[in-house]
Amino acid sequence: MLNQINHWMEYGAAGVDLVLLLRVLGLRLQRVYVFLTLACFLTVIFDAANMFYGQEAPRVEIYSELFLACIFPLAAWDVFEEIAASVSALRRLAMLRTLASFIIISFFGLAFLPSLSERDDPTGLIFLQFIALTVSTASAGSCLGFLWIMHRGIEMHKVVMRKNTLVWMLFFGLLMAGQLLVWFELIVLEFVAEAARANFSTAATILLNFYGLVITLWCAVKLSGLPKDLPASLSETEPGP
Repeated sequence: MLNQINHWMEYGAAGVDLVLLLRVLGLRLQRVYVFLTLACFLTVIFDAANMFYGQEAPRVEIYSELFLACIFPLAAWDVFEEIAASVSALRRLAMLRTLASFIIISFFGLAFLPSLSERDDPTGLIFLQFIALTVSTASAGSCLGFLWIMHRGIEMHKVVMRKNTLVWMLFFGLLMAGQLLVWFELIVLEFVAEAARANFSTAATILLNFYGLVITLWCAVKLSGLPKDLPASLSETEPGP
């Protein structure tokens, strides 16, 4: 029963990811939010690959997590693109700290790799899953730190927030929190009785998929078109750190 619910929940989450991408393209937000659009596009591609390549789904999921973990810091940078002129110095400083945190957390996490032996991991999947979990957790934690620094700086300097900036910031923050919940779920799983682990893991996956579905749908509904007073340069040049 839980497996069937999880199966359809994955299809629902993939459908909502597609809705968000189409919403972004329909509002032509890709002119400003290049990396956020890229993250949405890649999420849809990986959703499709995960559904259509059943036997290779675990590997697809692992590689998608690794790739998206590297895209997320760029997407976090993009969140504040509509108010770039007002937060330029703050954003560069916050991103430097974010990249430093990402590297440090990844380094300490990957330091435990030698403890995994080939006998414990004959398929190589546990090895890859450990790398993906470490990198995605480091990316999520550092991106949340970036958003927090930006939020505090914006409040301190009384910068006027645009609607899309606020929507992206809340959505991306909740999305990164969801990534950390995956890590927390794996830790809790170690304390669950072995007989109940499969059901607990499936139930947790359903809840996390539902959580992602809700926040993604909320973001798609709340996004709006680019304001008319937006500087032309923002929609003509490709943003980047």
